[in-house]
Amino acid sequence: AAAAAVFLFIWMHPLALGDGAVNSALLVMLVEFILVHASGFFGGMVLDGSKPRRVRLMSMLGLAAFYLLFIGIFMAIFREWWPLAAFAWLLLGKFAGVIGRPGSAKQRKRMQAGWMLGAVFYIGGVFATVFLPIPQLGVTAEVLPQLGLEGAGLWVDEPHRLLAFGTLYFAFSAWSKWRDWLVNTLQV
Repeated sequence: AAAAAVFLFIWMHPLALGDGAVNSALLVMLVEFILVHASGFFGGMVLDGSKPRRVRLMSMLGLAAFYLLFIGIFMAIFREWWPLAAFAWLLLGKFAGVIGRPGSAKQRKRMQAGWMLGAVFYIGGVFATVFLPIPQLGVTAEVLPQLGLEGAGLWVDEPHRLLAFGTLYFAFSAWSKWRDWLVNTLQV
């Protein structure tokens, strides 16, 4: 919910957090794509109790090396170090799942549902913000040159779409987690 609020704030006031805020938001959504993608594969390895722990750990290390290539590319292009920290946080959680005791069938289903919802929210958000009319809010033609965005593409040419996407993606993600928490709390 906090991430959705930050994206909305930047959408409304793109220079209030500095001229690099939109660029950072772009990097957040690129890293989030890697995290959504990786979570499915890592989660599958964590949940695969048919393979010995050592095999699952080695598989995860190989997959981590593959994803680190992309994270490294993002770090180099954007000249930022924090994508490595975000990816490390994901890995820590997944490796803990392999090393620790396997979760219950209910926990496994919840994890799978969470990953699927994240993927649906990401892909749905991309399509919605590409094809639907999106208000510019604070990202006006006058502000655009001040954002310092490099490169080309829809998110660079029309960054209000990126900010709308981040707002929607993180809001729906927070809503689904809150709803799951509420449903599970009320059933107790």
